[in-house]
Amino acid sequence: MKTTLKVKIIIAGICTLFLLSTIPSFAQPETRTTHTLQCDIDFSEPLLSETNNFNEIIIESTGVTTEEGCPMLPTFSKTFEFPLGTKILSVDVQPFSIQTKYLEKHIRPVPSKHKIDNQIVPLDGSRNETVYASAEPYPTTWYTVISGAGVNKQNDHTLFVTVRITPVRYSPATQLILYAPHFSIRITADVATPALTATDTYPLVIITPEEFSEMLQPLVDHKNAYNLLTTVVTLEDIYSTYFGRDHPEQIKYFIKYAVETWDTHYVLLVGDMKKLPIRFTYASWWERDLLSDLYYADIYDAYGDFCSWDSNGNNRFGEIDHDGNDLDGVDLYADVHIGRLACADETEVTTIMNKIITYEKETYNQIWFKRLILAGGDTFPVSYGAQPFVFEGEITNIKVGQTLPDFNQIYLWTSKYTLNPATFNQAITKGAGFVSYAGHGFEHGWGTFRPNAITRYMIYYYMPFIKGITNGDKLPIIFFDACLTAKLDFNITDLQNYYPRMVNLLARVFGLSSNPLDFYQCFAWSFLAKESGGAIATIGATRTAYTRVDANGVYGGAGYLDVHFFDSYENDITVGQMLTASQYAYIQNVGPDYFTIEEFILLGDPSLRVGGYP
Repeated sequence: MKTTLKVKIIIAGICTLFLLSTIPSFAQPETRTTHTLQCDIDFSEPLLSETNNFNEIIIESTGVTTEEGCPMLPTFSKTFEFPLGTKILSVDVQPFSIQTKYLEKHIRPVPSKHKIDNQIVPLDGSRNETVYASAEPYPTTWYTVISGAGVNKQNDHTLFVTVRITPVRYSPATQLILYAPHFSIRITADVATPALTATDTYPLVIITPEEFSEMLQPLVDHKNAYNLLTTVVTLEDIYSTYFGRDHPEQIKYFIKYAVETWDTHYVLLVGDMKKLPIRFTYASWWERDLLSDLYYADIYDAYGDFCSWDSNGNNRFGEIDHDGNDLDGVDLYADVHIGRLACADETEVTTIMNKIITYEKETYNQIWFKRLILAGGDTFPVSYGAQPFVFEGEITNIKVGQTLPDFNQIYLWTSKYTLNPATFNQAITKGAGFVSYAGHGFEHGWGTFRPNAITRYMIYYYMPFIKGITNGDKLPIIFFDACLTAKLDFNITDLQNYYPRMVNLLARVFGLSSNPLDFYQCFAWSFLAKESGGAIATIGATRTAYTRVDANGVYGGAGYLDVHFFDSYENDITVGQMLTASQYAYIQNVGPDYFTIEEFILLGDPSLRVGGYP
């Protein structure tokens, strides 16, 4: 089910020329044809509201700008799809009927992020004084263009061109807004008509160390039985065959081969990060590094060339500058749907493999699947310096619920005194298709606040509590809109940061390893590794995360991914497609937030048929 916002956007943008359909697999183009597209967009009259002595401008069916400390203004994105290999010759955007209006008060600045108690907290108050002292309109242009290579809903390799319009610009020194109610977009493109070159077809490729390869045969047989042709390729074979400066790059070059030769759409990684490496990236100034499996999925750049994530060749992948701008040519669009089963041993392989087979065989048309659990509270209460009566987790829950109106929605909220470990376990035990938790997270649990809390005491849920979930085969897909829940390198140092005295005592008494390279199960993976019950897939952050939420909605960060993950749900979709769709929505409507998009990973089978096969 699609949201009202999306329906209105479709009505607002009327394209006068439709593109050629894309192709079933990527190859170099055989022929090119020049096409011109004309698209006209009309905006409703801007409305003014006042918040904390600032003006806010609201236009129906738009998002907002996200440059910290700068004026928060409406934005609108229109994305065009072309076959990969297309060359964009020109993009022209013209505003019409420009009007001006004087404002009595300044426009509210975008909240800035601050790190408090190892949490990234967006707070009002700070503004970019250079921008607010200037008479030059902000932003400097009416539009920007973003392009990237990915796969569309039909899994065709596609060049996405997004035109992001700001229909209202603001001159802070004069306190004038410039408003254009009508825009015309004109794109001229040398459209590629590629040739199909795939000789074999394996839509699903499983990559695993040799020790797990034979164990996975029942999963291969199951996928083949549902006409999703599958093959297993071992790391040992990849390392001995494919070029690369290190093991992750060798794996990525193999995936490129699979895409181009086998028409592969899904890649399932089987093994924890000690058995199957993950890429460390440098897309955050909050963290020393990030862990990202998206590296493996982002095969091509906008020109159809291999996307190395290290265009400057310094072996630091996915670097950004102090303003968050890309330094390494990271495209961010996934060219395959990717997920990981972070199995440490054969027992975990057997457990999750059996879960996948049973889920896809038996979930279809089950009543329990139509239950949606929404859990949250006041993520940033007044004790963090945030605004009172803005319960970020609960607002995010509401927005998620609006995307799935046909589901029976169970709200577990601190404001209603319905969220605690017991109620969380009870709700999941009854069975649910989806769970969305929005709040704080840790490597070993979650925690959130009661409304307007004046202390830092949270309601906590810890990893051992998962044992109390007895949902059998009624397994949900869980999105953890939170920090750290998928930190695959969770180790004793992390525990010592939380509980230094207790961990040091236990280490001495029970001889716990002090080696930081000995990893523990992270919270998100523990739901999958649970032998009876738990979850069938989870999405979580490998490092700290942030969100942008106010009383009017969700505008960025983890919360935006959360909402749009569930907004992408439809019949016959896979969980990998849902995550990819949410990443695309983020890039196209918010912008290329390398930190957020890279750090949220899927723990599960990306080809998992959501709701099972009929």
